[in-house]
Amino acid sequence: MGTPGDHHRPHEHQDTTISISPTSDAILFNATGSGGSDLFLLNLKNLTVERITDSRNYEVAPSFSPDGMKIVYAAGVPGERADHIFTIGHNGQSPKQLTAADANDTSPRFSPDGSMIVFARDKTYIWGGLAANWENGGVVCVVASDGTGERQLTPDEDFAFAPFFTTDGQSVIYFTTNGCFSTPIDGSGNPTKLGPTATMPNLSADGMRIVFSDGNFSSDHELFIANLDGSHRTQITTSKNGCFHGVWTGDAKNVYFLMEEWPQGSSGHPKSSIWKVKTDGTGQKQISDLSLFDNPMNWKPKKSP
Repeated sequence: MGTPGDHHRPHEHQDTTISISPTSDAILFNATGSGGSDLFLLNLKNLTVERITDSRNYEVAPSFSPDGMKIVYAAGVPGERADHIFTIGHNGQSPKQLTAADANDTSPRFSPDGSMIVFARDKTYIWGGLAANWENGGVVCVVASDGTGERQLTPDEDFAFAPFFTTDGQSVIYFTTNGCFSTPIDGSGNPTKLGPTATMPNLSADGMRIVFSDGNFSSDHELFIANLDGSHRTQITTSKNGCFHGVWTGDAKNVYFLMEEWPQGSSGHPKSSIWKVKTDGTGQKQISDLSLFDNPMNWKPKKSP
């Protein structure tokens, strides 16, 4: 489990998430790297991989700015107890730390105009961001993209996760164990319940629908699409393995996601591959195998027989 101040553990695929570029032609992801986990970019046109970061930091949960020029992510810094929020240029230049609280920050996303960032903060951790008791939520906070004006939006007693800005940038949509809510970023109103909660939800670009994972056990999770109020729920994947971390393309016609595999059996560790499916549930297709996340810079797509 680690010790206080320890911010290292071997990279595992449970830490991996993906994000689609604003032009839907590349996937941003974290995978095995110099700090245990670095950031990489998979070009979907030619299936080549580009390294974004190469540092001693343990970097996770990346996503793009609306114009695609910046990336926001969470990182554990050697010697620090907690994960903090950073930005970096899309070319890997000019990293900037935005938060520094004694808390684990994760799931950052830009506002529609790129001026602000929303993220989830776990203030109750014990041993730091890479300890076994790390949570993917806690309270929802916002900060300007230059690191100023940080403030908390949700109360400590609500466990909130997966925050997103609304399309006008004036409110934040987030999830709790009691449902999906929205709240104004200026604190001018109380949270409004929008619908039921969801597992690993991702909001569509128009802010009207979510893609999420649901199932009884890890291996039987499938992806579903629904309106924020829970209506028009539709299953879009069919697999003998678990499907997680769905992300929409900008035109909302496709979803990329991670499919879980257990190559070493139940005594080993789960691995992930990248897949794509149309939002009507047709055309399910594998994009990469699990080796992409273990050795990204040497990964090559398998040739069709």
